[in-house]
Order: sequence, then C-alpha cells, then structure tokens
Amino acid sequence: MRLLDCFVIPVVILLSWFFLLIRYKAVHFLGIIVCILGMGCMAGADVLVGRHQGAGENKLVGDLLVLGGATLYGISNVWEEYIIRTLSRVEFLGMIGLFGAFFSGIQLAIMEHKELLKVPWDWQIGLLYVGFSACMFGLYSFMPVVIKKTSATSVNLSLLTADLYSLFCGLFLFHYKLSIHI
Repeated sequence: MRLLDCFVIPVVILLSWFFLLIRYKAVHFLGIIVCILGMGCMAGADVLVGRHQGAGENKLVGDLLVLGGATLYGISNVWEEYIIRTLSRVEFLGMIGLFGAFFSGIQLAIMEHKELLKVPWDWQIGLLYVGFSACMFGLYSFMPVVIKKTSATSVNLSLLTADLYSLFCGLFLFHYKLSIHI
C-alpha cells in the first residue's frame, strides 16, 4: 500500500506538468526525487529481504503490478482535476456514479460472484458493507471539492500523510509499541 501511495505522487506531478500545465519549483522536484527513492527502497527491500507478507512467490511482479495500478490511479486523479476545472463537479459526480456502478457491477459479476455467495450474511456484515459504502460515497463526494480548491497533487500528498496520522494515533491514543523487524 505504501508503494502505491509513494508512486502516485510523482505520476500526478508529471502528468499535471504536461497536461494541466502546472509549473512547479525546484523544491517540488526534490520531493519527486525523494518519493521515487523511497519507492525504490521499499520495492528493493521487499525483493531483497524476502518478507513473507502473503502467499505470493514473485514479489517483483506484484510490485510492478502495484506500480501499474498507481500509474492508472494518478492518471485518473489528473483527469478528475481536468474535468472538475473545465466542466462541473455535478457532472463529474454523476458520471463517476453511473460508470462506476456499471463497471463495478460487471467486475463483481465476473470476478467475485462465488465469494459473494459464501458470505454469511447477517446484520453486522450488512452494516459493514453500508459503512464502507458511506465512506466511499463521502470520499468521492468531497474529493472534487478539495481538488477544485487545491489540486490532485495536494490530495495525494494528503492521502500519503494519512499513514503518518495513523501511526501517531496508534502510538499516542492506543499506546502501541513501535517495533521494526527486518
């Protein structure tokens, strides 16, 4: 997940530079270099150390797929900024709702229909699905407002800092102990 967060930022900055004609200063490019170095260190550590975070055997292929997904996510964020700035936020939300429901429904029918039938449905599971849907509705409803006031770059930087905030909450609110295992 952190690899995805780190790589989206350089993608969004470069696409904003070329397509939205946003100009950055030297300090912004220093930030891009730091993001790319951090992303490279995380991918390299994953391959070299061989941490077993899942059942996968080829972690390099997994990292490359994450980089591809991060690139597509960056493209979607820059495209979203372009649509919000040139068209209307209401039109964007309508189209993302229409096409998102359509393509998610097709993906669910093809990829997840067997797993969905195995879910032991009760009110708690239903409440979790409703809560997740409400969070996604809030995210995609407020993201255009934030992008219009700031930019896609600042939104992605804010999402990246959420990891830091969750670390602070874990340490200071829940009294977790920080342990580093390599």
